[in-house]
Amino acid sequence: MRNTVAGLRYVLYLFLCELERPWVVTHKPAGYFIAPEGGERVGDVSNVVFSNGWIERKNGDVFIYYASSDTRLHVAASTVRRLLDYVLNTPADPLRSYACVDQRYALIERNLALLDALKQPGAKKAAGHRKAKKRRS
Repeated sequence: MRNTVAGLRYVLYLFLCELERPWVVTHKPAGYFIAPEGGERVGDVSNVVFSNGWIERKNGDVFIYYASSDTRLHVAASTVRRLLDYVLNTPADPLRSYACVDQRYALIERNLALLDALKQPGAKKAAGHRKAKKRRS
């Protein structure tokens, strides 16, 4: 549940837990994963989404079944790899506006540095060489 100017909104979050001790949360990405948007906000119980179940296929595809406003059923598609990337690489919510702004500035700076590094001549070739070398060792 998330409080907004328009009132309470029920959303879905993702967390990552230890495999052997699932009560131990290791990653809490900031923000919601799925929230009601557009027509999903209107129905018998407005401004609500909740999960009905997830299905993982052998190839890593994930189908996320969720309902909105106690009225409609939806399905979102992703992959295990993409979901793990989101959970592992989205920073936790610092819970203060100024800290969120600082966090976004730091993310932008890291991304700009990465883009600059990729623009350097031979950057892609060198990155490919490192991956190949890692696999052999």
